[in-house]
Amino acid sequence: MFDPEAFGAAMADLIEEAVAPLQKRISELEAQIAKPVDVSAQVERAVALAVASLPPPRDGRDGLDATPVVVDDVVAEVLRQMPVPANGTDGRDGIDGADGVNGADGLGLAGAMIDRTGALLITLTNGDVKNLGPVVGKDGVDGKDGLSLDGFELEYVPETHEIALKATAAGRVKELRYPAGGIRPAGYWREGTKAKAGEAWVHDGSTFYAKTDTAAKPESKSDDWIIGARRGRDGETTFKTVNAGPAPAIKLGS
Repeated sequence: MFDPEAFGAAMADLIEEAVAPLQKRISELEAQIAKPVDVSAQVERAVALAVASLPPPRDGRDGLDATPVVVDDVVAEVLRQMPVPANGTDGRDGIDGADGVNGADGLGLAGAMIDRTGALLITLTNGDVKNLGPVVGKDGVDGKDGLSLDGFELEYVPETHEIALKATAAGRVKELRYPAGGIRPAGYWREGTKAKAGEAWVHDGSTFYAKTDTAAKPESKSDDWIIGARRGRDGETTFKTVNAGPAPAIKLGS
């Protein structure tokens, strides 16, 4: 009679015996994989073997001379190949715009009048009234009453070389001054002097007349001065020597 348990045990023993060599080989491979492998050394050896197997290189041939390129020729050729632009077509006329709105009616003059103040008022056709300002002048203010002249004096002011005109009326005095004119002696001119027109100043022995108010130095070439009298030359004393020679001899007796 067939016994399945005995058959299973026998088959297990046979499988274990057949697989044992495989397990041993697997264990050996796992041990090798666990060890680090020096890949760089293997690569260097492989490269050295590959280089050694290559044939020695030969010298290359010289390259051909380059053809010089002229920039102007290239540009001219490019421009020649470019198509010539054609003239554009004329645009179409635009459409007429819509008619504008009618303008407002103009204003006319309906009337005009002058009011009591002398201003001109105009009335427009739309009823507006415009004041254009006075067109009729007002009466002038009455002038002040005149005063009779009670006194009249003329006085020379030497400090300013002026004539003072004084008029007295009703207790009030009105004074006006005018340049006296003529030549007025003013003394010796010094640096910083401010001369007035018509004054005569002595400088460096000469007399100068001021043509205008000026602080310039009196000079004959100045535009502000005119010379009246030049300085005289210094006198000279002359000594005359006469060489008479030796005195004549005196005779004694006859």
